[in-house]
Amino acid sequence: MYPVWFVILAIVAYLLAYYAYAKWYDRKVWEPDPKRATPAHMYMDGITFFPVSKYVLYGFQFKGIAGLGPILGPFVALYYGWIPALIWIILGNFFIGWIHDYTSLFLSVRNDGKSMGPLSYELISPRARTSLLGFLFFYLILIVAVFAVLCSTFFLKFPETVLATVFLYIGGIVSGLLLYKAKTGVITSTVVGLIITAIGIVAGMYFPLPYPQLELWIVFTSILLFIGATISLMYVTQPITYIASYPCLFGIILLILGALISPITNVPIQQTAWGGFLGTTNDFWSPGPIWPILTVSVACGAISGWHSLISTSGSAPQLDVETDALPVAAGSMLTEGLLALASVAAYMVLTPADLKTAGGINWASLVLGAVKLISPYTGGAAAAPWIRAFFGMWLETFAITIGFLAVRFFWLVWADVVGGKSPLLGNKYVGAIVGLVIADIFAYTGAWQNIWLLFGGSNQLLAGLALTLVTIYLAKLKKPTAYTFWPAIFMIITCEAALLFESAVFFRAVAIGKPLGAGMMLKYPGIALTLNAIFGIVGLVLFVLGLVVAYDGLKRYSEYRKAASKTS
Repeated sequence: MYPVWFVILAIVAYLLAYYAYAKWYDRKVWEPDPKRATPAHMYMDGITFFPVSKYVLYGFQFKGIAGLGPILGPFVALYYGWIPALIWIILGNFFIGWIHDYTSLFLSVRNDGKSMGPLSYELISPRARTSLLGFLFFYLILIVAVFAVLCSTFFLKFPETVLATVFLYIGGIVSGLLLYKAKTGVITSTVVGLIITAIGIVAGMYFPLPYPQLELWIVFTSILLFIGATISLMYVTQPITYIASYPCLFGIILLILGALISPITNVPIQQTAWGGFLGTTNDFWSPGPIWPILTVSVACGAISGWHSLISTSGSAPQLDVETDALPVAAGSMLTEGLLALASVAAYMVLTPADLKTAGGINWASLVLGAVKLISPYTGGAAAAPWIRAFFGMWLETFAITIGFLAVRFFWLVWADVVGGKSPLLGNKYVGAIVGLVIADIFAYTGAWQNIWLLFGGSNQLLAGLALTLVTIYLAKLKKPTAYTFWPAIFMIITCEAALLFESAVFFRAVAIGKPLGAGMMLKYPGIALTLNAIFGIVGLVLFVLGLVVAYDGLKRYSEYRKAASKTS
């Protein structure tokens, strides 16, 4: 069997999701009005609120939501076989993923561009806002830690990516200046930014910058993330993220094309179709039962709470007209579904020997699978080094843009939590440094590998909470709520179960005296077990905070439903 058949199935499903379900839902429930003023125009300040072309905003939204989750997550999902992973990527996206991103964006647009904290305060309760901020605080620490160390690891393992990433930064900043300062237009600014980025990719290939110590790359990554997180959104974060979307989309196209012509290039599926309810290891603790672990391991390929942060705090203040919401939000999420699909295709063509060559590491396996899928139609063995270099940069690009967005959101939450008590400590520079220092400690000790367990559960739970907010808002307006209510219930139950399971994994490691971790962490088992206990406690804290928001949210939803039934 070849990957072509499941790729075609998924593409057809995504086309139906956008052109049938999404467009119907858009007209039936939200009724976008192109003449209605959006927050981008009402509060235009050139910093957070400013109208952006839907093409640029689509690139920003897509690259802002698309990180390493849909790339590395399916590797874990393949423990259960490629069929369950494929089913979740298709059905999760069709019924939950795009509607979460789209409704989160529209919720913010229809409420003056407010983010999730103020929305939870107004729509649910002050307690819900406080709990949500606490949840976001721990959640963002997890994201910053994971992506900071992965960025550093990619610089270490793929020295070709260093110059490519630096030139991407330069290209994005130049593109932003041309677009917003020189007013050259989208096409000119995009072309110039892409030319600079392409020069960087070629320069990185011919002039790699290897350095064997991870510590240097951790510092280098932290500097890049600090710059991207603290300077104006208009001139750094937004244009870099937009320009980065092009090589990212190009990589997806290369993988999808390789899967579509796999019968011609004779690259068959090599992985197990069904690995059982406990996975191919047949161990309850590793990787865990198929429910809830499968749904949270794919991370962002089917549904992701991170997207609600991008939609509300990033894209909503930039939406030019309401009719742009569907292609920007729903279109971006379905494109990310293709990213997960492409990643599954790259993994499933690997043999057991290939996985051994890659050391059983997800990102190394992804690059090896990309070479197998793409090299047959791009030049064979001669193309392999270029494919390896490009996909090393591809991984780095997905990681680093999410990284500085995560640091930006962290200091926003930090300012909300600390700023009222101490304006000096609550400023964005202090907040960014605090987040990066914590992340770097986790990176240096190797503790970050454990955090991936918690990242999936907390990330998907945030999606359930965002859908709850949307559902309450729609109930308040007496609009149909079933399309968001049931996905919210499913995600909350699933992810609360996942957080409990993941906490149990950490506490079990402490109880049996066998620490989870990697690198330096395992050289000091006492420290490792202490960190395991901390991660277990963090998991329980996330569980409780999520439960409070969900309980208060569903209580408020019930009140609005009862009020609506009395007036009908």
